[in-house]
Amino acid sequence: MAETTPPNYDTARDRKLIISEIKEIIRYRNLLFHLVKRNITARYKRSLLGIGWTLLDPLLTMVVMAIVYSALFRTQIEGFPVFLLCGILVWTFFSQASAEAMTEIMYSGSLLGKVYLPKSVFAVSALGTGLTNFLISMIPLAGFVLVFQRPITPALLFLPVAIVIISAFTLGLGLLMSTFAIFFGDMVNVFSFILRLLFYMSGIFYYTEDLPDLLAWVVRLTPTYHMIRLFRDPIFEGILPPWEIIAYGTFWAVFMFILGYWYFTKRSDEIAYRI
Repeated sequence: MAETTPPNYDTARDRKLIISEIKEIIRYRNLLFHLVKRNITARYKRSLLGIGWTLLDPLLTMVVMAIVYSALFRTQIEGFPVFLLCGILVWTFFSQASAEAMTEIMYSGSLLGKVYLPKSVFAVSALGTGLTNFLISMIPLAGFVLVFQRPITPALLFLPVAIVIISAFTLGLGLLMSTFAIFFGDMVNVFSFILRLLFYMSGIFYYTEDLPDLLAWVVRLTPTYHMIRLFRDPIFEGILPPWEIIAYGTFWAVFMFILGYWYFTKRSDEIAYRI
């Protein structure tokens, strides 16, 4: 019997594919800009408040949750609306951008078989749309910081780093889930369930110190908990996040970004035939 040779995995080739895809995204940056502009325009085209919903949506969510959790749990967190809004803004950006990366490539991906485009451009445009809304939503957050007299310190200079880390994690997960969704249609529903579960495990409206030890340990293992801390600590506490939060968050961002782009580019040749 002939001896079968195990398949060879060329990691150098995979690395070149990832770098090539990122270079193509940079080269097609004008297209990316117009896709983001199209997404924002289409979303608010017939809306009375227009882009004002970007400000109003997290505010309304924050008000409802602040009332409910303050009444039910009698939280003693000083400046709780700011604490809550920080978490909601990060969560809204992460959940919307990663979920829309899936739908963007499924609904717009038919173009890939007609014209040449970087295959990850739709996922990146979903991230760009979410990032634009996220930055706009920080305007009312700044007002709440002043109203509730949260400390304004040099730690705020860390925010661009935090946003880059959160964005890398979100894009990587979006690319990974987009690839799964192309080959397994029910992944959209599965991911929706995962997001609902993560919402309660990300420390959006509570300190982990207030939880039982086992539950607090589980929450601290959740990547989104660290993403929220990276953003919230400089704003709400006025301090840099602890080094373990930065290290853990950075690890998850780099790992997910590489994994997402690696798997996406590995299966990219099949995408146009599957959509």
